[in-house]
Amino acid sequence: FETDSPNLGKSNNAGVKDTGDIFIQDFVVTYKVSPKFMLDGGMLLVETSYNHTQSAATLLATDYGPYSFVESAPMTERVGRDYGLRARGYLADSHLEYRAGIYQGVRGINAANDLRFTGRLMYSFFTPQVGLFYRGTSLGKTRTLSIGTSYDVQEKYDSFGVDLFYDQPVGDGNGFVLQADYVQPDGGTFAPTLPNQTDMLIETGFYFGSAKILPFVQYATQNFDAASRVDEERLTAGLTYYINGHNNNLKLSYTEIKPDVGESRTQINLQWQIFQF
Repeated sequence: FETDSPNLGKSNNAGVKDTGDIFIQDFVVTYKVSPKFMLDGGMLLVETSYNHTQSAATLLATDYGPYSFVESAPMTERVGRDYGLRARGYLADSHLEYRAGIYQGVRGINAANDLRFTGRLMYSFFTPQVGLFYRGTSLGKTRTLSIGTSYDVQEKYDSFGVDLFYDQPVGDGNGFVLQADYVQPDGGTFAPTLPNQTDMLIETGFYFGSAKILPFVQYATQNFDAASRVDEERLTAGLTYYINGHNNNLKLSYTEIKPDVGESRTQINLQWQIFQF
């Protein structure tokens, strides 16, 4: 169970400041029959890609990919989460993960719309992943190569995605990390504010254990099917100082935002992340 107020004081594109309301971000109850079959119920991160299902505590950059949650508002989610029930399990010595969920999605007039269905398969070579959320860089501790695919559908809306995550220790305490996500959401006539598009995210970094620093690069694109829409790409370069791993770190990043039409702009983020348990 987690609460959040992630944009306290931040202005939206219209210049309106966030009111800072605290809301329920995650609420999950898991009933575990065995590692091969368990049920997650509550407000769940919908499994449309690796980055979409990743723990915010271990993100490589200062935030999720800029287009990872494009379906969130059109599908009436809360920061990529929806109310539902999901089956989840781990086969083949826990290397093969499946997820199959039934969600509320867009309920419509009289709450009469069909329910929303998602499915995901992921195979992890080397070290398996068996957690509710996917992990980010292990800071040179764990070798993982995960390849996944996802499908999400409700009436005329659907989304297809494939992704890759690679985490590799290098030498004594160093580590290389790479993630790539490719997602094609299309709201159709069911969610017309979500136009047909292709969203890509590629990010990589290298952790230097002796200095506790990790330079990273993130590249993201949003390409619409309709020529009337404005495509966009973002390139981010940054540096993280891991004071105490993911529990205490300082990130500085510089981003260039380049729309196909209109002026480009830049953005500088400085983020201090602290987790206290």
